[in-house]
Amino acid sequence: MVVAETSSGEVFLPLTQASNLPGKYLYDEEIYREECQRIFYRSWLCVGRAEDIREVGSFMLKEIGDESVIVVRCNREIGAFYNVCRHRGSRIMEEGPGKVTSIKCPYHSWTYSLEGKLIGAPHTDSLTDFDRNAFSLLPIRCETWAGFVFVNFDSRARPLKEHLKSLVEKCANLPLDTLKRGGRIEYDVVANWKIICENYSECYHCPTIHPELNRITYYRSSYNYAFLMDKESKGAISGGWMELSEDADSMTWTGKTKRPPIRGTSKEDMRRIYYFLVFPNMFFSLHQDYLLVHVVQPLDATHSKVTCEWYFEPETMAKPDFDPADAIKIWDVINKQDWHVCELTQKGVKSRAFVPGRYTSLESTVYDFDQYILEVMEKK
Repeated sequence: MVVAETSSGEVFLPLTQASNLPGKYLYDEEIYREECQRIFYRSWLCVGRAEDIREVGSFMLKEIGDESVIVVRCNREIGAFYNVCRHRGSRIMEEGPGKVTSIKCPYHSWTYSLEGKLIGAPHTDSLTDFDRNAFSLLPIRCETWAGFVFVNFDSRARPLKEHLKSLVEKCANLPLDTLKRGGRIEYDVVANWKIICENYSECYHCPTIHPELNRITYYRSSYNYAFLMDKESKGAISGGWMELSEDADSMTWTGKTKRPPIRGTSKEDMRRIYYFLVFPNMFFSLHQDYLLVHVVQPLDATHSKVTCEWYFEPETMAKPDFDPADAIKIWDVINKQDWHVCELTQKGVKSRAFVPGRYTSLESTVYDFDQYILEVMEKK
C-alpha cells in the first residue's frame, strides 16, 4: 500500500500538532531548482575567509547553483563578480584559488581590471559607439563580517549585518576577524542540504548517535533563543547554547583543553557552546577556545558538500605545544555520525511508505527551520 503524504500546511500548525516537511522537499529536483532561485540566489552566503585572499590580485572561485563567482582582492577591498565574460559569455576563470594582475578571458582575450572594468578588448577600436564602461564584469554584492566573506546575488537584500543580527550582537566583544584556520575537512554527503540543516538544529538524536558529544554536553542542556521566523528582530539566525558537563572544559576528545579562551569570552560563556544556523547553509559553533564553522554546498537535490573548518587565536597557534587534533578528532567523528544518519534519512524519505512524522518538544528549531523554508518557497 502507498501511504498518502501530508500537506505542507501541517508544518504551520502549533508545534504540538505539526508534522515535518513533506518528503518531496527533500529529493525533488524541480523544488531544488526553485530553492536556488528563491533561497541561494537571494541570501547572504559565506564563500570563504578574507585571510585566504590577503594580497592584491589573490582570488577564489565559488560555485553556487548554476553560477560561478569570482571573489578577488582589489587593493583594500574584496569584490565579487559573475564568472562570465561580457563578450560571448565564456567562463573566465577555470581554476582557483590563485593570484592574477588582471582577469583575462581565455576565449577572445577580453581583459578586466581587478575592479571588474573592461581594460582590453582586441579589435574593437573601429566599432561604433562601443563604450568599454558598459561592458564591465557584472558585480555581486560582497561584504565581510568577523573575517568571513559573504556574497549575495540580490541587489535589494538587506545589509549583511542585519541578516546576521543576533550573531553580530553575540560576538561583538570577540576578535573573530583575527582567528586563523587550524584545520579543514571536506565531506561528500549523499543527502539534501535541508536534511543536514535539520540535523544540526536539534540534539534529540545526540544520546543515540553521539555518545562522545553527549557526555560533554548533555542533550537536555540546550537553550534556544534565536529563531528564523523572528528574522526581523533577530536576523536570519536560529539556535542558542548547550551547557558543558561539570567535568568538561570544551568539546574535545577528552573534554579538556589547555588552550586559553578566546579573548573577550565571558565567565558565563566559558561553560557554554553556542550553535547557530545562519540561514541558509552556514553552521556557526562557538566554543570558549575555538570556532567551528560548517558550510553546506548543495550540489543537487540529494547531494551536498560540507566544508568544516576550525579557527583559533593566532597567539594560541604560535605556542610550541599547540595541537588542534583534540578538537578536530572529536568533530570528525561527530560529523561522520551525522552524515551517516542524514544519508539514511535521504534514502527513507523517498520511500512510498514515508509520511512526515511529528515534531517532538526537543525540535523547536527544526520546526522553525521548516516553517521558514515553506514561507520562502510558497510565497506568492
